[in-house]
This record gives sequence, C-alpha cells and structure tokens, in this order.
Amino acid sequence: MSSAESTRGGRRRPSGIIWIFLAPAVLFYGVFLLYPTFNAFRISLYRWSGFGFENSTFVGLDNFKEALRDQWVHMAFSNNLIIMIGGGVLLFALALFFAVALSNPRTRGRTFFKTSIFLPHIINPIGVALLWIFILQPRFGMLNIFLRSAGLEELAQVWLGSRGLAMAAIVFMVVWYVIGFYMVLLIAGVEGIPPDLYAAARIDGAGEWQVFWRVTLPLLRDVLVIGMIYWMISALKIFGEVWALTKGQPANSTHTIATYMMQQALPAQSTVFRMGYGTAIAVLLFVVVFCVSLLFFRLSRREAIEY
Repeated sequence: MSSAESTRGGRRRPSGIIWIFLAPAVLFYGVFLLYPTFNAFRISLYRWSGFGFENSTFVGLDNFKEALRDQWVHMAFSNNLIIMIGGGVLLFALALFFAVALSNPRTRGRTFFKTSIFLPHIINPIGVALLWIFILQPRFGMLNIFLRSAGLEELAQVWLGSRGLAMAAIVFMVVWYVIGFYMVLLIAGVEGIPPDLYAAARIDGAGEWQVFWRVTLPLLRDVLVIGMIYWMISALKIFGEVWALTKGQPANSTHTIATYMMQQALPAQSTVFRMGYGTAIAVLLFVVVFCVSLLFFRLSRREAIEY
C-alpha cells in the first residue's frame, strides 16, 4: 500500500484528500497571520515612518534597545500586570462563585442571572468603554450623581484623573465586561462533574465548603488552567477598552503595551510616525505573551483527571 493511503475498517482511504480541505484554511492563516508576523520582525529592524519602505533606514536592534530602556514601556508593562494579576484575582473569584451558585439546581432564577451576567460580553469593547465614560464622567456621570444624591458627595471623584483611580476603573470595567465568558466556561466544567461524586462526598459527611474544596475545585483544575491562560494572554494584549476609556491619560500613566505601541506608531498629535519602533514594541509583546503562555503550560502540566 502506498504512503498516501491508509486502511481503516477494511477500506482504502487516500489521506491526501485531507490537505485539499485544509488548503483554504492554511492559505488564509499563512497570508493573514504568518506573513504579517514575520514581516513585523523585519520592520522592527528599521527606522521607518510608514510611507514607502524604500525610505526606511536599517538600524538593527536599536529599536529594541530603546524600547527596553523606555520608562513608558516599563510603566505600560506594569499596567498590564496590574490588569492581569489584580483583575485576574477578582475575575476568577467572582466567576467561580457565580459558576458554582448558578450550577446548583436549588438556585432560583438561574437563567435570568446567567443571561444578565453574560450580557455585557456581547457588546463591542469600544461600546463598553464609552458606556463607562458616561458613568465615570466627573460632573454629569451616573456614579458621582448617585453619590451626591445619597449624601456621599465627599466620595465623588474625578475617576480618571489619577493613575490609581483610572487603573482601578479599568480593572473593574474589564472584569465586568469579561466575567460572563469565564462564568460560562466554569459552569460547563462544574456541570461536567458526575453527580455521584457529590453524593458520595455528602454521604461521607462533607459539608458544602468541603465538597467545593475537595471535589469541585480539584476537578475544575483543567478548565481553570485554560481560563487562566486565556485571561493572561488577553490581559497582556488588551487594547480597545483602555484606548477608548483613557487613551493612556492622565500623563501617559495608564498606557498598556498595546496602546503605547499605537501611540508611538501612529501618534494623534504628531506627524512623526515611528512604525519601526512601534513594531519593535509589538514584537516584544509577542515574545512576552509566548513565553508567559509556555511557562504557564509547563508549570500547570500534569496527568489529566479522569472520572
């Protein structure tokens, strides 16, 4: 039998036909993802304004050296870490709570709460940011109006006027926006746990907390790992929500790596475009995301739990 054929169930099946069906997807992936990715590495080695590559100047690794010394890159990366770690703790604590509570058949109105929590996730990120701009606006925003009407005027703030408050607002907005997705992911994991395991634990005298800690959480491990990896990648690449809400202000203190990259490559208040430097920052972001994902996969790898 030739290598292009395989046998299954007594039939001769040409394996080459698989590539016929894969070809459109592979071609699309190569043209729109692989080629731009490799081209970005090439552009990052040049000083280029973005107009006519023949006018570019080869500078080697100078763009990367500048980026690694740039204090604003350091601050932007720290903001990504604030979103990833601070937002991640809040996100997974709430998502896990809602997943367990809404998977319990005794909880009333489960469909309503699932729909309400997931609803923000279907809105475009820019639309979400614009909504929160109206909420956080210092004079006419809903939050300050509510505080003043409740007699708590001293708590009214210019919520986007300092790095601390603005970053807290960004974290809260992002968690509010994405929590529905992670809740649904964890609900699928909880509902996939065999009920017999819960019954056996309760027969052995385990309380609700012990059942959660000894049964639910260990068996959700694989789902949690997937969710955490997805969250880390999303937090490191976050762009739209921050760009629409603050554009890195005040004083460039709320930039993330992606928004600072955009500001350098296509500055709104300057005619000097630094496509080479901006692309170098994008390449560094790619390397960080790749290394973080690989490291987390390595640290979390163990034998799959079967039940």
